[in-house]
Amino acid sequence: MTTMNRRGWLRLSATALAALQPWWAGREAEAASARLGAQMTADGIPRFEAWLMGEREAPMMRFAGWHPVKPEMLVLTRRGARMQLHRLGGRGWVPEPLTQGRDAVGSAAWEPSRAEYLVFARDQGGNEAYQLFRLDAGGDERRPAPIALTPEGERVSEYAFLPEGQGLVYLQQRLDARAAVEPEDSDDPEKVEEREKTEEREDAQAVSDAGPGLTNLWWTDPMRPGERRLLGASEGRLGALRVSPAGRVMAALSRGGRTTGLVFPLDGGGPHVPGAHGAAARSQGPSGEDIVWRRQAVHGEFRHLVRGDAAGGRSRNELVDIGADLEGLAVPPRVNGNSNNNLGDRPLALVYNVDGVSSLRLYRPGGTPTTIAQDLAPGVIRSPQWHPRLPLLGFEQVSAQSPGQLFVHSLEDGSTRAWTDAAEGPGQRAGVLRWKSFDGREITGLHLAPPPRFTGPRPVYVSLHGGPASQARPGYVAGLTRALLERLGMHVIEPNVRGSDGFGKSFLKLDDGRRREDATRDVSALLDLIATREDMDASRVVVAGGSYGGYLSLAVATRESARLAGSICRVGIANFVSFLERTESYRRDNRREEYGDERDPEMRAFLTSISPLTHADAVRKPLMVIHGRNDPRVPFGEAQAMVAAVRAQGTPVWFLSADDEGHSFTKADNRAYANQASLEFVRRVIEGAALDR
Repeated sequence: MTTMNRRGWLRLSATALAALQPWWAGREAEAASARLGAQMTADGIPRFEAWLMGEREAPMMRFAGWHPVKPEMLVLTRRGARMQLHRLGGRGWVPEPLTQGRDAVGSAAWEPSRAEYLVFARDQGGNEAYQLFRLDAGGDERRPAPIALTPEGERVSEYAFLPEGQGLVYLQQRLDARAAVEPEDSDDPEKVEEREKTEEREDAQAVSDAGPGLTNLWWTDPMRPGERRLLGASEGRLGALRVSPAGRVMAALSRGGRTTGLVFPLDGGGPHVPGAHGAAARSQGPSGEDIVWRRQAVHGEFRHLVRGDAAGGRSRNELVDIGADLEGLAVPPRVNGNSNNNLGDRPLALVYNVDGVSSLRLYRPGGTPTTIAQDLAPGVIRSPQWHPRLPLLGFEQVSAQSPGQLFVHSLEDGSTRAWTDAAEGPGQRAGVLRWKSFDGREITGLHLAPPPRFTGPRPVYVSLHGGPASQARPGYVAGLTRALLERLGMHVIEPNVRGSDGFGKSFLKLDDGRRREDATRDVSALLDLIATREDMDASRVVVAGGSYGGYLSLAVATRESARLAGSICRVGIANFVSFLERTESYRRDNRREEYGDERDPEMRAFLTSISPLTHADAVRKPLMVIHGRNDPRVPFGEAQAMVAAVRAQGTPVWFLSADDEGHSFTKADNRAYANQASLEFVRRVIEGAALDR
């Protein structure tokens, strides 16, 4: 298929909409059969009749980036079983497929000079070992197969193009899962001030002296695959990769609970702290200001805007009095020699999280942010990005009307227009539920009520988000959630327990270390609230969650078994000690900061004492466990151990696994069966039906 004009869209609309699986008004489509996939194992799950899920199969679109010259987008949308890369030539056009295959594409970007090729990232079987590929431009029939740019078996976490054909830089992380190095001695309080004066220089020297380590920063020319040059390496964690308007390569080193910003010259001179003595002579780029913008919670509770000088190292905090989290930032790119010091003729685009709903604002330094796109349905805005040359701001939004819709704001006429369609029919919006926890702190959650035709006290499904630094936010109701509401007539509650993002730094840290069980107590307090509600049946409550939410669901199952009908754990932590020892090495130090360091004997004993596996004998209500064998975050052994321990004391367990999935089930057929099985499990436990036949 070649790029189509709008007439082509009209001629092929029926075929295109069928390919994107829209929801037709007045029709219920079967999401998938309950047939088990070839790569899946259903242990203890009997055969069951497939449900008609009643799901709106609206197309989900993700915004990957703009074409450097044309007003067209790179987008990710489903092609077959997985998300693949497409080209969207304009508003209302048919997305043109660029990639295919069993494995999904995670991100992509055009080469910024002449758009002769693009680079995209893809993993294998959900293992998150992302590899970079080059895809040359051209007609569909003549386009060659993608060319690998990075070795298989390494993980690319971030990448960015340099300006004017200077190549590409990327962060690569080691995947050997070996034990991490021992922690440094704790600071002597009397020497903190003296040490802080030298630590930044020591960090830069440590990265400069290291060979390939836990995290490596490479430069490569995508037109010469296989050739690369090491710019820096560290046993700490490098992240927040960015290229300044003048071409300086910057990254942040996280080590020992501190973060240091570093500049990495392309000439191999070694990294340095911006503004450090003697560094200016070694730093590429012109002299003078080289402004970068970032989000950081330097003052107050919420992330705000920070203006930094890549050359001099100075920074200035802006808009610190806005009582909401700055969750997204789009900076106008460099155009016609403008180094972005004064942003040219375009403002910054800022996305704020206001009580869970995104607010999009334009801001020129020294002025006042102006809210735009106010006519859009309330939702979550992601991936804002200015076109490299045109006054167009693109972004994606998740709302009650769509699981992922693309919009463009024009700076010329002030309009905000949808480039892709929303679902047909009214979407269901969540309300807010509030309750007091054990310590008097108010906890909130989203609440979806079943349709009015379901009368009397109805069963409740409590869905716990992962992270833990994440947030339950308004979105599109489909799949399992929609079936729980419309087929089983359940209330669905999505709590934001302590430790959730979006409520400020203090709330975010309330579950750290030895306060981990306080988040479980927040769920116990929710069960207390459910028991007081006349519209909810406290005897039929199912608790479910994924990742950290999976841990919470297991923890609640051990603590509150008497008040549950059943629980579901998706890729959850069962034993904090084995999890911290076996999660991939690039994640280990970061997770120790959140949960505690299992190498410390006292903390190890505490982590063991609160782990669900330690209290598996308290799980007396049915349990369902779902886990991918390729999970690099929460090893598959966590699921195996919990299933064995719960079954050993006689509690029934449904155990679903997949050989070709990782930390989530992303393949359409696998996800469809997992949703069907989860719905069937919930139906049986709330109705008291047998689980073994």
